[in-house]
Amino acid sequence: MIEITSTELRRNLSKYFDIALKKKEIVLVRFKNKGTFALTPEPQSVHHRKKTGPRDSSFVQPELQQIIKEAEADFAAGRHTMIKYPNNIWESLL
Repeated sequence: MIEITSTELRRNLSKYFDIALKKKEIVLVRFKNKGTFALTPEPQSVHHRKKTGPRDSSFVQPELQQIIKEAEADFAAGRHTMIKYPNNIWESLL
């Protein structure tokens, strides 16, 4: 485990990425008085997956998937408001 300052990280970013990725070493970064953060690589299966889906991993969370399905059902059932005048949204809501 290595501990460095945020300034050192900014100066040698690729060096510390290589240490974390290739040497599998945890790099701790101290940021002023705000805390210490760990720089660690993602598992290889996540890191090298195809870029076909959304980039944000929150889209694969079951709770969010359920919310999206409910919203789609609401829209299909007509429970939504159409914006008729994009330049004056408030007029569309009246």
